[in-house]
Amino acid sequence: MSHLSTGAVDAGPRSPEPAAPPRRGFTTLVYVLTAVVPAVIALGLLVAVSGASGRGGTTPAIGTAPIDHTVQLFVSIAMVILAAKVFGRLARRLGQPPVVGEIFAGICLGPSVLGALAPEAVGWLFAPELRPVLQGLADLGLIALMFVVGQESRQTSLRGQGRIAMAIAHAGVAGPFLGGALLAILLYRDWAGPRADPVVFAMFLGSALSITAFPVLARILAERDMLRSMLGRLSMLCAAIADVVAWCLIAAMTAIAGRDTPARAVLTVLLVIVYGVAMVWLGRPWLERIFTALEGRGEPLRLLVLLAGLLLSAAATSAIGIHAIFGAFLYGLCCPAGLLTRLTGQIDMVAGTLLLPFFFVGTGLRMDVWRSGFDAELVGVALLVIVVAMLGKLAGPMLMARSSGLSWHDSTGLGVLLNARGLTELVVLNLGLALGLIGDRLFVALVVMALVTTAMTAPLLGLLDRLRARRHGHARRL
Repeated sequence: MSHLSTGAVDAGPRSPEPAAPPRRGFTTLVYVLTAVVPAVIALGLLVAVSGASGRGGTTPAIGTAPIDHTVQLFVSIAMVILAAKVFGRLARRLGQPPVVGEIFAGICLGPSVLGALAPEAVGWLFAPELRPVLQGLADLGLIALMFVVGQESRQTSLRGQGRIAMAIAHAGVAGPFLGGALLAILLYRDWAGPRADPVVFAMFLGSALSITAFPVLARILAERDMLRSMLGRLSMLCAAIADVVAWCLIAAMTAIAGRDTPARAVLTVLLVIVYGVAMVWLGRPWLERIFTALEGRGEPLRLLVLLAGLLLSAAATSAIGIHAIFGAFLYGLCCPAGLLTRLTGQIDMVAGTLLLPFFFVGTGLRMDVWRSGFDAELVGVALLVIVVAMLGKLAGPMLMARSSGLSWHDSTGLGVLLNARGLTELVVLNLGLALGLIGDRLFVALVVMALVTTAMTAPLLGLLDRLRARRHGHARRL
């Protein structure tokens, strides 16, 4: 054991010097002067102020309201995180990605389930005074998620499979986009939002059906030990390309939606293009230089610079007139991938564990099945959306992959993997609802589609594996 000394080091431990005995009378005097007298004076001041106010006993205790809301906020945060964790674990036990359970947890905490069973509980847990705080946490989670998606898209290499992946990805966007546009013609009159015109509504539905949940896809592949397989690498590459294309379409749609005049819409689109080009041609090399220079300066400083840049980029696109998530996605695309792998993983963990559950709850609070009118028409539209979404994502990529030389098994598996929408789809749907492009009933149908298409990914992959094993077994017997 080491210790500080001013002289030579002793051969053995030095015994502590005995403390001087306390003088009882002096200690009592100091206690009265430093504790009792200030307490009595403070109490007298409180009584005098209370009498001068003239409100007597009706004066509420100081800090009562903030303490009540603080208790509500802490309980709400704990319940949201705990519910997301429990439902995520249950989903994993059932062979599903945890995000399926987390989405379902958000729905259960909303008016569709908990609100139907105990409306007072929903009113207390998610009181109007708490909504801005919870929404702020959800927005931070979304910004972090889109940064991670951009980084993962940047890390996906085009080497060796670029041409095939590009063709499959384009087919995976064009097919669902066409299906969504055709659906828009059918649904516009009764299912569009109050601020949607036919063109923007068709753009939104087409873009929404074109999305692949890149983070969910990566987790499905990791849990099935497929990340390093040919099919796993190709599906990740196709999803990265398809998502970049889809988010560009959504950014253009967002820039057009809600503008009073065509001139303002054109101006917003031009500003988005200018910002995107500036980030790619100027921001990208500068970010690489900055993070290369900071490589030996310690992780806290690099994390601080990374988060500051992320928030500024999100603020820039929000100021332009489109959602902050586009700035976060673009920032992730432009940041150097290899230098920030560890920090990106930390941001992903914090966002997934602590922040994104509030986004799921926000989705659940907006999704009121009973108020939307749960009837045969809603069920029919939900089924129609599911069929169109699946056909668009399965048929185009499957046929393009087969024509590129993949087997029917691998081509079908690729289409099944690209059909997973999950969390990223919810981001798009909440954006459409906030912009007034879709109504509450169509929002419910599209959320159901996102859940179903994500939940069926693992079972369909398992079915394909069993069919291939059975076919190989039959061939060996012959």
